Amino acid sequence: MKAGGAKGDGVLVSVIVPCHNSAKTIALCVESVLAQTHPAVELIVVDDAGTDDTAAIAGRYPCTVVRLERNGGAGIARNRGVAASRGEIVFFLDSDVALAPDAVANAVRVLTEDPECGAAWGVYGDRPLIDDGVVERVQVLFGHYRQIQPSPVHTGHFAVGAVRRSVIERIGGFDERLHGQWTNEDHEFGLRIAGNFPVARALDVVGYHDDDDRVATVLRKRFGRAVSLVPLILRRRDLKPEQEALHRPPEILAIGLAFATVPLPLLSAYLVVVPAGLLGWFVALNLPLLAYVRRTAGWRTAAATAALSYAYGFAVGLGGLSGALRYAVDPRFRRRYANAGAPGTAPAAQ
Repeated sequence: MKAGGAKGDGVLVSVIVPCHNSAKTIALCVESVLAQTHPAVELIVVDDAGTDDTAAIAGRYPCTVVRLERNGGAGIARNRGVAASRGEIVFFLDSDVALAPDAVANAVRVLTEDPECGAAWGVYGDRPLIDDGVVERVQVLFGHYRQIQPSPVHTGHFAVGAVRRSVIERIGGFDERLHGQWTNEDHEFGLRIAGNFPVARALDVVGYHDDDDRVATVLRKRFGRAVSLVPLILRRRDLKPEQEALHRPPEILAIGLAFATVPLPLLSAYLVVVPAGLLGWFVALNLPLLAYVRRTAGWRTAAATAALSYAYGFAVGLGGLSGALRYAVDPRFRRRYANAGAPGTAPAAQ
């Protein structure tokens, strides 16, 4: 770590990196942490029962490697990392993200300048960490654009973000009942933080993400996360967690109606204007995003963004409907999220 001189330099920051089979990116991630300009950083890498060389690669660097015997998911891994750390500020970083050199210093500055602020959420950069093609570029630009928009912050961005240890001690860590894929345990924890403390989005806390590069993978992920977002929306209407989602409700409505009305031209050729108009509504809702992508990456990427955004939004809509149905008929699903995001709750580890 390099010497600094700014206010907050003496604050120890614990960077927690949960990982599972992250051999492709873990070296880039770790090296970015070790190159931070903030002078007081400890790095905790938590290997979540991986089967590749991730832990061995991380072990070559000056950091603490915690190895878990059973794969429990990112929330549990983050909790174990917090338990093994000492910093006054805990900086959560995903293993497929590499930080800009001043990311930690900028997060410390935000929290130092505002003692009431409980967390400072960073943003993804506008380029992939490793460029694997147009699908990944669309993902990165889509996520970056959404995150830099001026809007109230309701949930956390635990791929790159800092939380005061005192906040975690007060409200508890990640809810370990929400384990496994796409349970939105990060969304729930972010809502719980925002329900108790002011939070901020820091546009100069930047991480470069090696995002998904296959359409099928993105579709499965969007569907799965949408299913478990439903109870969070229903439980915390005051914080409106759906506003933090990549697809807004009007977009999902336009996508669903456009798809549902596709058969209308079979009744009359004139009715083609209905699905066409709904598709135009979807494009109009996304014009600022598409204009941004065109300026940044050109027309071809903008066209790909429009097509992929429609497909992903369709998966989100189906996931939302599936989640609503499951919430209505499955008492265990409802109980799992019974206290989701509630102010002052501190779920016990299991």
